[in-house]
Amino acid sequence: MIKSMTGYGRAESSFQGLKWSVEIRSVNHRYNEIMFKMPKEWMAIEEQMKKIIQTNVKRGKVDVFIVVGRDDQSKQPIKVDWELLDEYIKVIQEIKKRLNLEGQLVLKDLLTVPELIQFELEFPDIDLFVPEILKTVELACQSLMTMRLREGNALYEELTSRVHKMMDLLIQIENRAPQVIEDYRQKLKTRISDWLNDTVELDEARFLNEIAFFTDKANIDEEITRLKSHFQQFLLIMEQDEPIGRKLDFLIQEMNREMNTIGSKANDLLLSQIVVELKSELEKIREQVQNIE
Repeated sequence: MIKSMTGYGRAESSFQGLKWSVEIRSVNHRYNEIMFKMPKEWMAIEEQMKKIIQTNVKRGKVDVFIVVGRDDQSKQPIKVDWELLDEYIKVIQEIKKRLNLEGQLVLKDLLTVPELIQFELEFPDIDLFVPEILKTVELACQSLMTMRLREGNALYEELTSRVHKMMDLLIQIENRAPQVIEDYRQKLKTRISDWLNDTVELDEARFLNEIAFFTDKANIDEEITRLKSHFQQFLLIMEQDEPIGRKLDFLIQEMNREMNTIGSKANDLLLSQIVVELKSELEKIREQVQNIE
């Protein structure tokens, strides 16, 4: 089942007067990278939280945000950073003196100073909270994976539709290819006849050799066969219950190689137009695959 690398999950919990929320956001990334933003008092269990996330998320850039507070904010002690306040007042006085300004500081001015007044949160022994914290991380992961799977299902439907469209285009190429050979045969015969001006009999053996040479040069049977196989593989890989993004990306490169070969051999306007459509669909698929785990 396809999993998108883009997702969001959230969970919250509380224990012994403390409450916290865990938010997990993931985006596409080549590797599995996990970053935490949380109180320093909780960093001791970062590895335990990371293992839970890695069990669920195999690939992608993951940001984890943990916010901690008290159940009753009104009981949370308030702390004033007096050193910051003294420094702020000192700077204001220097500005007034240098610029010869008038006016007095009022309380509302002080309240706008960032981090001057803070809620002081005392953390109890972290060991008491570990099981509850890890449980919250697990719940946030489940929420994240629900979203990743939901987006993955949408990607599955779109990719399946585009692969089937490429199959239809390939059938058009397969049906057109023999006519390209026949058109060349007729053009060559007409050109030779005009050149000889009907005064010399056409060398049938040489004519057939020329047709055979062109047929061999323009033959795209192998490329068509390989593309059919790649399309089937693509659909089968999407059914696998494991990370498949890199597999699909490699397969897309192989498809692109075969399409380029067909395009270079296609000595025909209609075939070239179909190849352009084929590559356009493949490029849309490539863009979507970049977001698959």
